[in-house]
Formats: sequence, C-alpha cells, structure tokens
Amino acid sequence: MSIRNNFEKVFGKNEAQRVWDSAISHGNGINDINKGSDPFKWALLICIGYQCLEKKEYRKYHRIVASWLKLKKWIKKYGKLESHDGDCDYLALVCGVYNEYMPQKTRRTKKA
Repeated sequence: MSIRNNFEKVFGKNEAQRVWDSAISHGNGINDINKGSDPFKWALLICIGYQCLEKKEYRKYHRIVASWLKLKKWIKKYGKLESHDGDCDYLALVCGVYNEYMPQKTRRTKKA
C-alpha cells in the first residue's frame, strides 16, 4: 500500500489532497523538480519543512483539519520518510527538522 493510500485510510482523501495542495503551493523550482518514487512522501516533507501541518495559522490557511499530534504520530510510524528518494525542503534538511521523523539508524552522524 502506498503512503498516500495509507494516509487516506486514516485521515481521508480530502485531507490527503489538502496536504498535497499545501506542498504544491510551496514548490519553488528547487524543492519540487524530483518528487521521488513516492510523491506523497515529498508532500509530507515539504509540509513538515514549511510547518503547514504544525502551526495553527498555516493549518488554517491550508485547511488542514487532522490534529498535528495525530499527524506527527502517523508520519513517524508509517511515513517511511527515511526512504524518500527525491527533493525536500533543503533548508529544513540542513537544520535537522526531519531528524525526528527518521529512525536514528538511518541517519548519517558525524563521528568525532
């Protein structure tokens, strides 16, 4: 089952479309050229990076209705963001915003 199908099963098709539309609205020619083999993972990463799912005012603007706590829990458990093979919000990536959504063993860490 694709990530989007799993998301739709839990949060509904309308919410999945709102997440997708939110991500598309932040496409800038750098973060959206390669959406990867599972574009919904790209959408989740963009929405996390731009805080569309988290910040109250952004949630309202993008019409996101599922609670951030439930979304975050689902993303960590089912999102499989560590296997994303496309673009993302590169500033968020460099700042470590995505770290909590990816199992520690899959992240590269600098050895002292």
